[in-house]
Amino acid sequence: MATFPIYIRHFDGSQRAFDITLTDTVKDVKEMMEEGDMFDLIYAGAELDDKQTLEPNMELEMVVDRQKLAESRADEIFDYEGSSFWEYGGATTESERGYVEMEFPPPTDININMMPFVFGDKNSIPSEYHGYLPLINSCWGLRSGQICYLTIQESLVKKDTSQRRAGLHIETPGSFENLHPKHRLGGGDNMRVDWGIGVMEYSCYGGIYMSSTVSDSCRVFNCRIREDKLTEPGIVRSHGDVSHLEPEIMLACEKFREKYKKFKSAGNHVLHMKPKRLYWITDRTPHESLPLAEDTYRQYFRVVSPSISVWFADHSTANPLGIVPPSDVIILEGNKFESDGSHHSEPGVTPSRG
Repeated sequence: MATFPIYIRHFDGSQRAFDITLTDTVKDVKEMMEEGDMFDLIYAGAELDDKQTLEPNMELEMVVDRQKLAESRADEIFDYEGSSFWEYGGATTESERGYVEMEFPPPTDININMMPFVFGDKNSIPSEYHGYLPLINSCWGLRSGQICYLTIQESLVKKDTSQRRAGLHIETPGSFENLHPKHRLGGGDNMRVDWGIGVMEYSCYGGIYMSSTVSDSCRVFNCRIREDKLTEPGIVRSHGDVSHLEPEIMLACEKFREKYKKFKSAGNHVLHMKPKRLYWITDRTPHESLPLAEDTYRQYFRVVSPSISVWFADHSTANPLGIVPPSDVIILEGNKFESDGSHHSEPGVTPSRG
């Protein structure tokens, strides 16, 4: 049977030619391509039906079918076995499902980020932050004597803006390759960057604790990037950005809900954080700060556990009492978003794996 060419503009920008027959359909052409059925073919701005036949010399455009792609790789990228976040609960309270409302101190416009302190030693925390000691002491999975990292932000958040980082992200940037070139190691850049880690095995170990005074100001997803995918190119983008994986994230959360539908926790497959609740997440748990419906004063609290690989000096708060990150943490200087004036203060130090 006679054949004729058609031309397809691949989503990578290249143009590819295929020889087909008059009886070949769009579905037949898709089967010729290595991407399988994970894309649609567009002609003159319109999507072609799989049963449609094609004409000689047609120039088509290949567009990824995002939902099909997500369905094919959600399990490959995300782990939803067990919980990827947790809400702090009390044993005797009468509140909803036993969860405790945390006590925040009166605000004083505090703004500190990743300040090192010794967990369990209030004398390692400046007195102006002692109003947050009850919250700090409620971080149940940490051990006394560990150097942890305290963030407090008290500020007016304008309508339609978020106080913290918007867009789906995880706390670890994945690998050193996803840091600015000036902050890479110059070797071993595919190593994991730890930013609290976090493991749930009957209780929470390591990880990140956070709370705020404003309802629906943060959204958390009950899944996590698989450990073996963190350093794979293209999975986690710059500074932990995973917004491009939103369809996969939503599917993984739906699978969590289905897997644990007999349990109350299944309803928490996507969680809008409630005010004055203490939450625990891993550094692989997707989350995002949400824009607020009106001007609102918000207090935000976070403690990151000791397992960090790097500490960005220009983006973090030095402790005036002299507490510094331990020697196995790489101190990076300079703005992590800019290209000048930065260097490793301790080149060659191996990142913390603890």
